[in-house]
Parts: sequence; structure tokens; C-alpha cells
Amino acid sequence: MIDKSLLAKIRKCFALASSSNEHEAANALAKARALMDKHGLDEAQLAMAEIAEATARASRTIKPPKWENFLCFAVRRALGVTAFIDAGGDRTYVGRGPAPEIAAYAFAVLFRRLKAARKDYITSHLRRCRPGRKRQRADIFCEAWSMAVFSKIAALMPEQEEDELVGRYLAEHYPGLVEVNPRSAAMKGRGVWDDWSRGHRAGRDVDLHSGVGGAQAPLAIA
Repeated sequence: MIDKSLLAKIRKCFALASSSNEHEAANALAKARALMDKHGLDEAQLAMAEIAEATARASRTIKPPKWENFLCFAVRRALGVTAFIDAGGDRTYVGRGPAPEIAAYAFAVLFRRLKAARKDYITSHLRRCRPGRKRQRADIFCEAWSMAVFSKIAALMPEQEEDELVGRYLAEHYPGLVEVNPRSAAMKGRGVWDDWSRGHRAGRDVDLHSGVGGAQAPLAIA
């Protein structure tokens, strides 16, 4: 890892190197190169230092429910980050600058809200269901809720191209990552379409504000 204070000095020098004052620009560039040589750094290492990670608590299972994946996709779409499930079953977001930290926070907020909505829905509509059936129908409600949130974000945010630098970072630091299939709720049995409709309506009511995509509030959730 590159020391943060050293990284800040080098970046400041490169910023000054774009000065319209040729003498000042040349001195700043020379100073940046000198710092890099002194500490054995190259451009690739500086670029990689832009990549950060942040983790948000999730279902803590290697095979998460489908609704959790939808929430993750929504956050990734909004903030241009990628994510993986770590060994503890949580979501780790990877991207440039502060984006992963914001993504982890946004996921935590959405995850907490959906868990609360799930609990309320079980109390309101599924109290008489046996445990297995209750989980199935609650999962359907959650899948529809999270799909509605994803659709709202997708309508506001253009899909971003994959960041090659993030890809190289993951290949270097996490070479064993594999794709995991989520656990889906079966759409069968009485009442499941009502569960889906109610979940979708509830998800549409989540207020994402006009801040989505803005510099000040990339994902503002009410």
C-alpha cells in the first residue's frame, strides 16, 4: 500500500504540472518524478492506488437470496462500482475514490429498509403461514421490492462500462472469485402474486431523490 500522505503529495505535484506557467509546471513534474523514483513507484502503482474497498453487512451466506442481489445491482448501477461476497457472506464494494464507501453505506440503508419492510409484511399478511411457506412468500415480496428499486435507479442512471483498472485490481488481490447463483423464491402456491404486487408497490415508494447521479448525493435515499 502507498502511504496516503505520499500519494497526496505526488497527486498535488501532478495537478500543478498542468499549470499554464511553464516553469512551475516543469518543477512540479520533476518533483513528482523524484518522489516516485525515491519510493520506487510507477504509473501503474499510482493508478492502482485510486482503487478502494468498503464492506457492508449482508445476509452472511455464500448463497444469498435473490433480493439481496437486486439491491447490490442497484447500488452498483448507481455508483459505478463492482462487488463480491466475502468469506463472511457480506458485500465488499470495489471502485475508485470514495465510491465504494458511498456504495457500502447505500447498500446498508437499502438492506435495513427492506428487512424492516419484510418484517412488517410478515406481521401484516403472513402470520398464519407455516415457517417454510412464510419465508417463500416473504422472499417474493422482497424480490419485487428490490426489483422495483433497481428499475428506478436503472431509469435514472445509464449503465457504465466495466472499469478495467478495477478488473486488474480484483485479479491481483482476489484471483479466486467465482460466480454464485442466488437463492430464488418459487412463484407457486396461493397468494404469491399478491405478495409480488405488494412488494413492487412498496419498492416503487422508496424515495431516491433527484440526487441520484449528482456529484453531491450519488444515491440519496429517504
